[in-house]
Amino acid sequence: MKDWSIRCWATVVARLFAGLAVLPAIPFLPASAQTDPRLVEVIRHAQEGQGDSARIKVRRLLAATSPGDTLYPQIVYTQAMVANDAAVMRRQLQRVAIEYSSSSWADDALLRLVQLDYASANLEGAARNLERIRLDYPGSPLTPQAAYWAARTYFDQKKPELACRWIAQGMAASTGNIELQNQLGYLNQRCSQFARAGAQQPGDTQTSAQAPADSQQVTAVLPADTTRVAPPPPRPDTVRTPSSVATAAPPRPAPHPRAPPRPDSAPAGKVPAPAAGVRYQIQITAVRNVTTARSIASKLKSRGFTPIMVEEGGLYKVRVGDYGTKTEAAAAVPEIKAKLGGSPFVVAGS
Repeated sequence: MKDWSIRCWATVVARLFAGLAVLPAIPFLPASAQTDPRLVEVIRHAQEGQGDSARIKVRRLLAATSPGDTLYPQIVYTQAMVANDAAVMRRQLQRVAIEYSSSSWADDALLRLVQLDYASANLEGAARNLERIRLDYPGSPLTPQAAYWAARTYFDQKKPELACRWIAQGMAASTGNIELQNQLGYLNQRCSQFARAGAQQPGDTQTSAQAPADSQQVTAVLPADTTRVAPPPPRPDTVRTPSSVATAAPPRPAPHPRAPPRPDSAPAGKVPAPAAGVRYQIQITAVRNVTTARSIASKLKSRGFTPIMVEEGGLYKVRVGDYGTKTEAAAAVPEIKAKLGGSPFVVAGS
């Protein structure tokens, strides 16, 4: 979230979706605010109820700015913020999230889309955009706010394991915001209830190796299961005569069954080796038009980079670099950002 508080945003959404429940007011961690004085003025006009004036100003500024200018996605985002029509707002936010995915405003746009989808009861759409935030912007400062909306979305979808995973991530990332910690802590009570309900189900002998990957995040709130089932008493052997008892060798005790090692555990003092063949790259942008992607790749090549173009989910993602570890790739991000601007980030390649 930039210059607007979540309370102003809730009012805007409530006005756009008349008849729907008003979105709750939640706290947020501010990222960078609007950097251009003209956009600051646009926001001020909108906050003072001069929406028409704000929209005229932002349209003029958009027309006078080149789409290749680093200010352009910020203008488009601001245009969405002052829109008086839900379709226009959504369209502009999608432009920022897709066409300018490497800008510092893309994760903001995705979170706004999550809120719009939740307000219109489009839980599937909200979940898709939440996963984009999680996968494409893992270090986003908006993770705590995304966690709040993810918890509401996934609880409504009856997917508590996903909700609780997001809550855990959000609480870990919001240590400096007491109000948001309280909001997430309140939602986390449902995770405890979910964990207790799961522990009380009879016949649940599924091991952690068999449990779904997402549910392992929830099991962190469960107490360790130290209960051992006593072996059944030995069945009496056939009756033997005293002589046969005296001469028969005593039976060897059966070895105590040992649980197989968990696949996600490692011997003490050892760190599991990374998966073989995994390489890491730094993503620069993702666009829907292949011609645009090729043009960006060509510009990167002219500046000494070796670009890689990957098509995923209808997007053409342009990446650079080839690193053996995520740490090595992360160390190269600041230098690349200094040269290219935007918000490059580390992704797993092949």
